[in-house]
This record gives sequence, C-alpha cells and structure tokens, in this order.
Amino acid sequence: MQQIILQPQTPDELRLIKQFAKVMKIKTIAVKETSAKQKEEELLDRIERSARQVKAHLDGKIKLKSARQLLEEL
Repeated sequence: MQQIILQPQTPDELRLIKQFAKVMKIKTIAVKETSAKQKEEELLDRIERSARQVKAHLDGKIKLKSARQLLEEL
C-alpha cells in the first residue's frame, strides 16, 4: 500500500488527523522530528568523540585503522 506523510501545523490539525485515522481504522506511525539544535549538538558530540579517539591514538593508547584498511574490509 502507498504511504502518505502528513505534517500538521497546529495541534488542532494533528487531533483531526488522528481522529480521522482512528475512525477509518488506518494504521498510523508518529515520527518525532529532531530540531536543528539537537542535530547540531549531536554533530558536535560526534566531532568531540572523534577528537578524543585521535588524541588517544596519538598518545599510543589505542590503534586506529587507516582508510586503506577500512576499504579493504569492504
């Protein structure tokens, strides 16, 4: 069956869509959108984690694979 993505702009629109789906017995899945702020924080966290890994590698605490080694695994 074909999927439809609806993006209500107000709480009333959301309520109406939910009521319609319930009456028509349409299966619904709610997906929460992540804000730009959350996406930015996640990106910064990943960058910081990567920087810590590089520092640990430079300090000799861990051994990282080269890009060539990673490609050879594929």
